[in-house]
Amino acid sequence: MSRFDLDALTWDEKPRRVELAKTVVKNIVPYINNTQKILEFGCGTGLVGLNIAPFVNELIGIDTSKEMVKKFNEKANKLNLNAKAYQKDTFEIDEKFDVVVSSMTLHHIKDINKLSKKLYEITDICFLADLEKEDGSFHTRGNGDVYHFGFSLEELEEYFNDWEIEYKTIHKIKKHKDFPVFLAILRKN
Repeated sequence: MSRFDLDALTWDEKPRRVELAKTVVKNIVPYINNTQKILEFGCGTGLVGLNIAPFVNELIGIDTSKEMVKKFNEKANKLNLNAKAYQKDTFEIDEKFDVVVSSMTLHHIKDINKLSKKLYEITDICFLADLEKEDGSFHTRGNGDVYHFGFSLEELEEYFNDWEIEYKTIHKIKKHKDFPVFLAILRKN
């Protein structure tokens, strides 16, 4: 059982996670519409995706954590949303989507070049929120499943070199210090 499986039951109880999700949603909603099918990878319990779902035709969430997916689907059913989550890895997706979104997942993905290619195959536009470059102290329980200590714009431009990138700081997570969070909007060139 992964730490995310263990965290699923209490994930939504941290106000900083809820606040970050609200900020991410607020920054994505102006770009989406009710005809679109959206994929959220690293969907967790649905803090972002289930708040985007009312604005789109369909939202599919994927996460590698069985318990996060279970929590997402319980909430989606209770809210009667056209949203469903599946336990899958991003690299298993072959279907096309109008938009792909993700929040705080990128730093947990080892091969960002491979991810860039996969996203390019399945969509024309992505919204990726994650940590700006940091010193490795964000995850206070250890970095066992962390492959990147945030990202600079220059790193993103290198990884996502086939995409046009719009990058802006949208939030600060307050822990033992402030950790800025960016939103990168990727569009096919």
